[in-house]
Order: sequence, then C-alpha cells, then structure tokens
Amino acid sequence: MNYLTVGIDIIFPVFFVLSVGYILKVSNFINENFLDQCTNLLFYIALPLNLFLSARDAQIENFDVKYAIFLVGGTILLYLSSWFFGRYFIKDKNKLTAFVHCAYRSNFVYIGIPILKYIDPNHSMEPVIIVMVFILTLYNLLAIILLTFYRDATFNIRSFLRQISKNPMIVSILLGLLAKWLNLHFYGGVESGMELISTLATPLSLIIVGASLNFTRDNSDWGLMFTSAFIKVVLAGAIATPIAYFLGFNSDQVLVAYVLFSCPCAINCFIMAKGMGSDYELTSKIVTTSFVMATFSYAIGIPFFKYLGFLQI
Repeated sequence: MNYLTVGIDIIFPVFFVLSVGYILKVSNFINENFLDQCTNLLFYIALPLNLFLSARDAQIENFDVKYAIFLVGGTILLYLSSWFFGRYFIKDKNKLTAFVHCAYRSNFVYIGIPILKYIDPNHSMEPVIIVMVFILTLYNLLAIILLTFYRDATFNIRSFLRQISKNPMIVSILLGLLAKWLNLHFYGGVESGMELISTLATPLSLIIVGASLNFTRDNSDWGLMFTSAFIKVVLAGAIATPIAYFLGFNSDQVLVAYVLFSCPCAINCFIMAKGMGSDYELTSKIVTTSFVMATFSYAIGIPFFKYLGFLQI
C-alpha cells in the first residue's frame, strides 16, 4: 500500500494541473486564442530556454550509444508492430494512420519531463538529451513516412531536414551543448531572468494540454481508441522497462525509458493528422483516452516497478 501511495503522490500534482487546464477551458475562462498564444510562448521561448539551460548545465560524462540504440530500436519496433498488426483489422486507411501514429508517439516534452521532475527532481539529463535529440526527430520522420504513404505522396528528405532544422526544441538542445562545450555563461541578472522564464515550461505546458483535451459522448471506434491508447500507455512501458533494467542501464536511464514509453499520446498527433489527411477526430479521441488511462497506469506502474526494483526512486 505504501508503494501505491508513493505512485499516487507522484502523479497527482501533474494531473491536478491538467484538470485545472481542462476546467478553465470548459468554463470559458480561457479560449482558443489564449491557448494558441500560450502555445507559441511555450514552444518558442519557455521550453527552448528550459532545454538550453538543462543541456548546458547537465553533467554529461559520456554518450551512451547502447542506450540511444535501445530507445531508437524500441520506438521503431513499436511503430512497425502497430502498423503491421493494425492493417489486418483496420481497413480505413485514415483510421489506420491515426491508430498507428498515436500508438508510438509520446507526449514526452509536455508530460514526460514534468513527470520526471516530480518523480526525481535531481535526475540526470543525459538520457533526456538523448530522447530530445534522437527520439523526437525520429517521431517526426516516422509520422511523415506513415502519413504520406497513404496519401500517395513522395517523401521529401529536404523538407524533412528543413523542419528539423527549424525545430526550436532540437536547436535549443544543440545550442545548449555548444554552450557547455564553450563554457558559456551570461551576466548573472540575465541568467536569473532566463531561469525565471524557463520555470513557466512545466505548469504552462500542463495547463495547455489539459485545456486541449476533448471529452465527448461519441463512443464510435471505442475499440480502436482503447487499443491504441493501451499500447502507448501500458503495453510499451510494461515491456520496455524490465528490458532496460536487465540490459544493465543505470537508474536514471531506466526511469527515462519508463516515462518515455508510458507517456500518453502527443497532442502533435492531432495537429499532424489534421494537416496531413488522417482521421483527426479519431486521433483526438485516442489522445484523450490515453490521458485518462495514464492517470491510472502511472499511479499503478510507478509503485509496481519500484516494488520490483526496476525503478530506483
């Protein structure tokens, strides 16, 4: 029972803030225009600053190639297996792309990082940087391949590389690593100001995600909703976490792997689905279902893996 209490104590603050965001939206205290402006503030300023400072100040002793291969391989395997089995049961190509897209893509930036901070405020940034540099780029690549495959479009490597080069998250990580290499620091007042702005990242991201959730009474495609969300939130983490532990990765690496593979679906799934011809309504339902499911899976999963000794927290 003590382990379960630990799990609930860790996860409750995150989903409490999510609930606040949802309540503010449905009560019309905030609107879509406010969310769009806050998203821009978060995406282009607060989160990049947070990641820049984290990368620059991270204690990076070495780059673990084995760990990077594990995360990349696990993500690709999740992607391919969802696609392979999904196509036998889902005949509508737009529903299939929504199913697969949500089954592999985590909301690591907006949900994973805040959860990591609540679980262990002093966790190492090394595995997080590997996720930000490799996995987020891979998410975009796999999504473009999936969504263009069923549109009879041609994958454009130049367009993809251009998107990556303009991604403020990736750019901020690379600049942070460069600043670390150069031992670059700013005037103390500027540093303090940057840190203040960066502290907006966690609470603001949770409020925005909460306000973006869409709970409707339309229960069509509930089987696809539940299965895709279950793969993303429960199954992936349940398989990846013990594998990471038995492969000999350290406690911070296992923790990041668990949070990454157990994260609810990314809101970006909805944005890309709407822009690239996938079933965005089904995508929205899967994303919402995954968030509801995560409130229970994290509360149970964290103490369960802690009890087994896989999570050292």
